[in-house]
Amino acid sequence: MKTPLAWRNLVHNKVRTAVAVAGVAFAVVLIFMQLGFRGSVMATATLIYDALEFDVLIRSAEYLHFADARTFPQSRLPVAASAPGVAGVAPFYVQLNEWRNPQTGTRRGILVMGVSPGRPAFRLGEVRRKARRLTSPEFVLIDRKSRREFGPRDPAGFGDADVGVRGDLGGTAVQIAGHFALGAGLAADGSVVASDRGFARVTPGRTVEDLTFGLVRIEDGANPEAVAARLAAILPGDVEVLTRDEVEAREIDRWLNETPIGLIFRMGVVIALIVGVAIVYQVLSSDVTAHLGEYATLKAMGYPDRKLSGVVVGQALILALLGFVPGLVASLLLYEMTSYFANIPIEMTWTRVGGVLLLTILMCAASGVAALRKVWVADPAELF
Repeated sequence: MKTPLAWRNLVHNKVRTAVAVAGVAFAVVLIFMQLGFRGSVMATATLIYDALEFDVLIRSAEYLHFADARTFPQSRLPVAASAPGVAGVAPFYVQLNEWRNPQTGTRRGILVMGVSPGRPAFRLGEVRRKARRLTSPEFVLIDRKSRREFGPRDPAGFGDADVGVRGDLGGTAVQIAGHFALGAGLAADGSVVASDRGFARVTPGRTVEDLTFGLVRIEDGANPEAVAARLAAILPGDVEVLTRDEVEAREIDRWLNETPIGLIFRMGVVIALIVGVAIVYQVLSSDVTAHLGEYATLKAMGYPDRKLSGVVVGQALILALLGFVPGLVASLLLYEMTSYFANIPIEMTWTRVGGVLLLTILMCAASGVAALRKVWVADPAELF
């Protein structure tokens, strides 16, 4: 029966092994958190788009991002509605504004969305139903997922207790007529929905003629790409026409590749790997140094470098598995806490678990190989 040298080396010095396991777990947590934040950026980048009812989107050619989408004339919509393959077109308005906390009087940025009550803009059944309550320009619906800093009566969040409450939106009096659950994404910590007239009322300088988006629904069996190309050909150059897939791909690409956010999270993963490699290398290097005599004996007996490498790499792999489990458990707890307190969607996926496990194994294996170099290059006689 073969002696499990890798395991025996680890349990021989339990303190050193515990330090290594803690270091691996720490690196695993760092990697999971960076990937989790990156995943939340991808989810929130298209959060509101995912909730909107459209197959093809018309927006300003000067579009920057969802909260700064610029405007185009509403007269473009009748032209789009008359195109072959188009089943309907709905106007949609978006702009950042300020909400005054009814409890404290402090102001905070909030996303204001305007819809035409007669033409549904949202896929969400709750919003479509409650949009019928927007019978007055004063009425708004508020997102239950808006942060508590906006001042709900119940500290846990907005709900039925807030229906009828009068508030201040952009210096204009409004009244909460209902609530819904959506999430505002990266642009703001909260959102409200108003009618098209209500939107114009709380956003000075905007009228119902200044659209943010035209939400185009296509006929059954129609091809979105073909309809988008047709609309792009007949509409003026002050707008651009995109399919849903194109909209979502561009939005994700912008947040991950055109802003510092994506770079920060990628660098976070790299730094976490470097930290993990450094910690594991130090532990394994110390272990190799402490057992140079034993390695010299094995080498003098004819053990090839491959066999000796297997022992140290085996130790590294055991450390990877021992550190990964507590790192995963801690990350799950941190995901839950972050999702609750920061109000952002951050979820663990099996793909992420598998990817981080592979990174952890590679990280520890690289540390083991690096630690063994002094044995590879040494003459057995010199090691005694």
